[in-house]
Amino acid sequence: MPETGGAPGDAVTLRAENARLRMLLEDKDAQIAALKTQNAELAERVARLERLISRNSGNSSMPPSTDDLPGKKPPERTARRGGGRKPGKQPGAPGTYLAWREHPDETEDVFPEGSCGCGADLAGAADLGVRYSHQVTDLPEAQAQATQYDRHQVQCACGRVHLADARRGRARRAQSPTG
Repeated sequence: MPETGGAPGDAVTLRAENARLRMLLEDKDAQIAALKTQNAELAERVARLERLISRNSGNSSMPPSTDDLPGKKPPERTARRGGGRKPGKQPGAPGTYLAWREHPDETEDVFPEGSCGCGADLAGAADLGVRYSHQVTDLPEAQAQATQYDRHQVQCACGRVHLADARRGRARRAQSPTG
């Protein structure tokens, strides 16, 4: 650097100051590069954490029980069906049923049990006949056996009418007329 009329010591001082500033600038450049690297790592980490926290049962393999954890976004509720088929048997599809057997292997009479609301025991009530029948088909070993349960209706001395419960004995399994 050419000297321009200043004192010779000024040039040496300026050169020393210039060297100090260059060192400081290089140090600052190194710090900036380190901060840029750290910033990029932190941005990547934030993106990964945002992806993790946005996972729910609707967009990942996570169970629905984790949807209500703090910080979790609940999944957007969407219609499961696009207006296609209804659940169950479709119109026009052949129906299936267990046929009613005219001559079952066994027939059991089932009478109402317990007592009437008036306090009288139903064991001595007048039998009005079979009101409903249902069949249960069991498969003991390799042979089907059909049991028909004739559910009787009785009338108490007070005039109330009672029907035998379908849940007595084997009839507990039967909920439809053919079991």
